[in-house]
Amino acid sequence: MRKTFWFILLLSAAAFMACAHTGGVYQPPSYSFTVDIPEGWRKIDRPYLYMTKEDPFLQNMIVQNRPIGMPFRFTKKKINKNMLPEEAAQVIIDEIASDENILNFIVLSNSPAEIQEHDGFMILFTYKYKEDKEGSTFKTLYYGFIKGDTFFNLRYTAADQLYFQKDIETFRRMLNSFQVVSPKRL
Repeated sequence: MRKTFWFILLLSAAAFMACAHTGGVYQPPSYSFTVDIPEGWRKIDRPYLYMTKEDPFLQNMIVQNRPIGMPFRFTKKKINKNMLPEEAAQVIIDEIASDENILNFIVLSNSPAEIQEHDGFMILFTYKYKEDKEGSTFKTLYYGFIKGDTFFNLRYTAADQLYFQKDIETFRRMLNSFQVVSPKRL
């Protein structure tokens, strides 16, 4: 596992160095959303939109659209389109709590939220990575909602309280710029 952690760290660093500074409205190909990437943040396209400013392990923002009915990795639970926001939030909490690499997982807040006129949820939590020998605490603000056949989630994660406070307003501006749209056709 230690080798896996360092391999992922190396790949993340290489991807971080390869991506360019961006800013402005962005619609990833085939994604069904647009979002304003903050000036000075770098984007890394994965199966989701991943953005970081200084270092992926200091702070990052993720925007993802995921088909409902797709089982989650650790619990195999699924979100369905008839779920209430609080039920979807519980699936996410269960998934994170089931990840063996997540230690000291503490939910600080779990409440209803409106994301661009969509009924959803907001979860605030802290945790540590199993492989992080420094024992850093990470804090995540996680918003999610269901629209049609898609589960959308927007997340901000930062190492410790200092980094979390440093960029929380940037995340909120990005969250406010988020819009659901029709996917681009390739």
